[in-house]
Amino acid sequence: MVVPATAADIASWLELAREVEPLFGGMPMFDVTLKAKIAEGSALCVRDARGAVLGGLLLGGEPPDHWIRWLAVRGSAQRRGAGAALLDEVLKRSPPPCTISLATFGEDNVQGRPARRLYERFGFAPHEMLPRGPEGGTRQKYILVRP
Repeated sequence: MVVPATAADIASWLELAREVEPLFGGMPMFDVTLKAKIAEGSALCVRDARGAVLGGLLLGGEPPDHWIRWLAVRGSAQRRGAGAALLDEVLKRSPPPCTISLATFGEDNVQGRPARRLYERFGFAPHEMLPRGPEGGTRQKYILVRP
């Protein structure tokens, strides 16, 4: 179940951010961004029965141009529906007509391929290549157009 993140989620969410940092690259001041997004109601998460954040996303943009600014799922929770649940919630919050954009890993990043496939299952299409991420890996913009 996807819920708005609260201040009580911050410590668990920062654990998730540390887990994905080798893949995502450095995220300076992520805690500040997370707190701001929680205050805006633009941070969503999936928790386990104990309240630990299994997956989270940060929203951005202004209608009709929405952005997924950050999405990650713990390794232990991957392939269990958390990422799909988060994307379902984004679609509920982004009524057509609109676009939803995000930056994800390039096809050459083997660890990033599951994320690309998830986005493609939801109808996102690859667009232009973006500057490399802070860890040096390729990045590509994906866009979902909802007429």
